[in-house]
Amino acid sequence: MKIVLQIIPWLVLLLSLVILAFFYNSIPNEVLIVRSFFGDEATFAPKSLFTVFRVPLIEIVCAAAIEVMRRKFANVNTDYYVMWSILLYTAAFKSLLQALEIISPGKYVNVFFYVTFVVVIVGIILAIIKGRRFFSHFSREDWALNGAEKAILVVVLIAYLGLAIVPIFVFK
Repeated sequence: MKIVLQIIPWLVLLLSLVILAFFYNSIPNEVLIVRSFFGDEATFAPKSLFTVFRVPLIEIVCAAAIEVMRRKFANVNTDYYVMWSILLYTAAFKSLLQALEIISPGKYVNVFFYVTFVVVIVGIILAIIKGRRFFSHFSREDWALNGAEKAILVVVLIAYLGLAIVPIFVFK
């Protein structure tokens, strides 16, 4: 059962990619790159493989960082492991909802945007609630990451910046 629970978020992330690939031809010629919370300031970019699959790729990068931390501390504390699992599920469902936002007709775009926002807030709150006791009693010596884990997290950070931040400046 535990292995199934570990695989589900990765399957949801894969589903996001599959949905976007399936509906790629019906996606408008411009794809939303960034929007403000109230939708009055938005940045669009021409439809391309990069702009369409950018959001799930960002979530896969985030999920990879979460997975490194989840595995690193899986044996340290159950609550801490569950906290990282909640964040992994949150990233996966955020990716799915944003894929649905990309393929949905204009009148439903805002619905998916706000549902995604709520899912992320609820996921973060649940993770904080689950991990709060662990952080208050956490021995900082156990936080040491080995060289491979540090390298993975650095690569993931660079990938995130390249996928999430750079396009904002390129398409503005």
